[in-house]
Amino acid sequence: MSTQVFTLPLNANLSANDHLTVLPTQVVGARDKEVWAVVPAAALSWHCVNLPHGLQKQNNRLLPALQGLMEEMLLEEPETVHLALQPGWQSGAPAWVTVCNKAWLRQHLHQLQSSGHMVHRIVPEWAPAPFTLPHAPQAWVSGIPEDAWLWVSDAQGAWRLPLQAGFKLWAERLNALSNDDLASFTQLLIQAEPAVSELAQKSLQTLQSLVTGKAAEALASWRIAVTPAAERYAQAAASQWDLAQFEFAAHGSARWLQSMQRAWQKFAHEAAWRPVRWSLVVLVAAQFIGLNVAAWQLNAKVKQQRDFQRNILTQTFPNVPVVDVPLQMARELERLQRNAGSLSAKDLESALQAIGMALPDGHNISGIDFSGQGAGEVRLQGLQFSSAQQAEFIRLLRTQGYDAQVNGAQWRIVSNQVTKGGA
Repeated sequence: MSTQVFTLPLNANLSANDHLTVLPTQVVGARDKEVWAVVPAAALSWHCVNLPHGLQKQNNRLLPALQGLMEEMLLEEPETVHLALQPGWQSGAPAWVTVCNKAWLRQHLHQLQSSGHMVHRIVPEWAPAPFTLPHAPQAWVSGIPEDAWLWVSDAQGAWRLPLQAGFKLWAERLNALSNDDLASFTQLLIQAEPAVSELAQKSLQTLQSLVTGKAAEALASWRIAVTPAAERYAQAAASQWDLAQFEFAAHGSARWLQSMQRAWQKFAHEAAWRPVRWSLVVLVAAQFIGLNVAAWQLNAKVKQQRDFQRNILTQTFPNVPVVDVPLQMARELERLQRNAGSLSAKDLESALQAIGMALPDGHNISGIDFSGQGAGEVRLQGLQFSSAQQAEFIRLLRTQGYDAQVNGAQWRIVSNQVTKGGA
C-alpha cells in the first residue's frame, strides 16, 4: 500500500515525474492510494489569532470572521489568499492560521486533477506546534548551503529568516527570556534537511556561543536531527493539518469518509494505539472462548435431557427399540390409555369438552367433522365471532392444550398435548 505525495513547486508548473514521492501508507497514516499535495514552507505564512465565541456552531460565519481578523496582518486583500485553521481549534482560544496565494494553489490542484490525480489532503511542509498542546518550541533548517533558512516556532510566534540572521535574532530573544520561559527550551532537536545538516551544526555552535547565563545551560542540550523529506511528510501527517478548507474542501460524506479512513489508519498502524489494539484482540478472543464454553455447556445439558428421556422410555417400556423417544413415549402412553379406557387429548370427547368450556354463550355449532388420525383434528362450522370473542375463544382453548385456527366460517382445532387424563 502506498500514498502519492506531490510537492507543489513555487515558481514552475507542476510536473508529476519531478515532484512525486511515493510513501508507505503506514508511515504517513493515510489510506491506500491516497493522493496528497504538499505546500512548500516558503509558500506559507503563519499567524496567531483569537477566534470569537460561537463560530464552531456557525460555519457560514467562520471565513468572513477570519478574513476580518487577518485583514491588518496581510499585505494582500483577504479575498486573494487562502486561509486555513489549525486542527482542533477552539473559539476564544489562540489558534494558528496559515496563509498562501489562492490562485497559485488553485492552479496546481487543477493541474493534478487534469492529470487524473484527485487530491485527498493538502499538507503543509512545515507547521508550528499547535496551541492546543503544551507549547514546545520547534525549529527547522531548510534549503541548500548557498540559500539556507531557519524556521522557528515558539510561544512568541512563528517566523523564518536566512540561516545566519535567524540564529543571531534567536540568540537575542533567548538572552531576553526569563528562567521560567527557558525551561521549555531544554532537549530541543533542531531538524535539518540533509543538504544543510553540517551547516546547521556549525550554526548551532555559533548560537551556543552567543547566549549567556541560563540560556547557555539550556542550549547545551540542543542537537541537530537530520530529517529527510519523507520523514517530514510523516510528521506533517501526524499533525493532522489539512489545508483543504473552505472552497478547497471536499463536501458532505466525502470529507467525513476521508476523516474516518485516516483515523482508521492511525488506529491500525500507529504504535500509540498498540495497547488498545491488543486489548481489543483479547476482548474478542475472550468473547469467542466464552461463547464456545456456553455452547458446550448447553449441548451437554441437551444431551443430559435426551439421556434422561431415553432412560425413562427403556425403563418404562423395555421391549420398545429406541428410535424417536418423545414420539414413541406418546404412542405407548396412548396405547395404554386406550387399553385402560382413558381419554386422551386427541379423542373427540376431550376436544368437545374443551370447546364447550371455551364457547361463548349464545353461539351454536352447525357442523362438526372429526379425524382421529395424527394429533386428532376437529373442524367446526357455523361459528361467527367478533374480534374480541375470537381472541378469547382461542385463548381459552390454548389454556386447555388445544390450538385453534380459523378460515372464514370454519374452525380447525388440534391438540398440542401428548395426553389429557380423564375418566
